[in-house]
Amino acid sequence: MRIGVLGATGPAGSALASRFASVGVEVVVGSRSRERAEEAVEGLRRRWPTRTLPLAPGTNEAAAGCDVVVVATPWEGALPTVRALAPTLAGKIVVSMVNVMTRLGERFVPLLPPTGSMAVALAGALPESRVAGAFHHLPAGPLGDLERDLAADVMVFSDDRAATAEVIALIARVPGLRGVDVGGLGSGLAVEALTAALVEVNRRYKTHASIKVTGID
Repeated sequence: MRIGVLGATGPAGSALASRFASVGVEVVVGSRSRERAEEAVEGLRRRWPTRTLPLAPGTNEAAAGCDVVVVATPWEGALPTVRALAPTLAGKIVVSMVNVMTRLGERFVPLLPPTGSMAVALAGALPESRVAGAFHHLPAGPLGDLERDLAADVMVFSDDRAATAEVIALIARVPGLRGVDVGGLGSGLAVEALTAALVEVNRRYKTHASIKVTGID
């Protein structure tokens, strides 16, 4: 399996790409500019010189050609990006990790898209794709620190039950992460909005909090 990450030159996308590459998953680091993607990959290899990371730089178009595609762009650019790639993304699992937030003074607050969540908006823009949401609550710092052990649950939601199962199986390849099925795309509103609260926790307690769901065998 190859994973393509759209917008992988940003902190969240770069962290996710390097973490999956650290467990042997081939990842195409996508960007609007191939040069930026090349710089991002070179930066990751300089940071982890003793690791063999199967990362390949490419455009977003190249990343969209992979088996599973993760959308990690800023929220303002997510819809234009996927609309331009809709033919290539048809039939594929497309995972949104996009959070819609804005800064209000010192705080980050969630914004409500007209569709209720960015995942639902992406599903509307990609009617031929299998859209899911995941990875919203993983702080980029710990996720991208390959020397740091992870211990977090990843909330996964999709109207395509098989896509949910495949994303959860992919998450299970990363030690310390567990995918949790939280239902259909209607759960996107709660999942995405919760990110802003976690950012506030991290800011107030000067930590990198993530989510653990108790009571699941």
